[in-house]
Amino acid sequence: MKSVLNEADMGRLKAYPPDDALELLFVDLARMEKRQALELEKAKEEALRAVQEKEQLLKRYTREVKTGKKFMDSKEGRAALEEAVNKFKGSEEFEELVLDRADGIYEKTMQDWHRILQGTGRVSEEDLLLLDPGLPLNFTRDGRMVGAGDAEDGVDGDDLPQA
Repeated sequence: MKSVLNEADMGRLKAYPPDDALELLFVDLARMEKRQALELEKAKEEALRAVQEKEQLLKRYTREVKTGKKFMDSKEGRAALEEAVNKFKGSEEFEELVLDRADGIYEKTMQDWHRILQGTGRVSEEDLLLLDPGLPLNFTRDGRMVGAGDAEDGVDGDDLPQA
């Protein structure tokens, strides 16, 4: 009993007969149990509400996904999608994206053509550079393509490759 009550409460309990003190403690214990039971019931209700809310949100999400698919399959949905695509195609972001992609494709294509034409032995390096002087390409004597500044010493570009 001493571990449950502090000394001040023990002093007050000495004035009561043991049966009355036990009855007071049981009443307090019953009130505490009732309060704990109410709090537990409240926590259970909150948990049940949270589960129900989660289920409702999941149903609504599923319905919206299905509705979205139906909308995209409808005439209005296709029109909205086409309008969004056209708006994007008219934007500067789309233009930059296409130009960046095209620039990489152009450089790769030009490098491939330079290598093919150089491999024939009928086109000189100067002629190849006339096709696109901005493309930094050089060729070694054995026909390998290297970047600008990577060419071997002794290659002056005046010699035609030997076929």
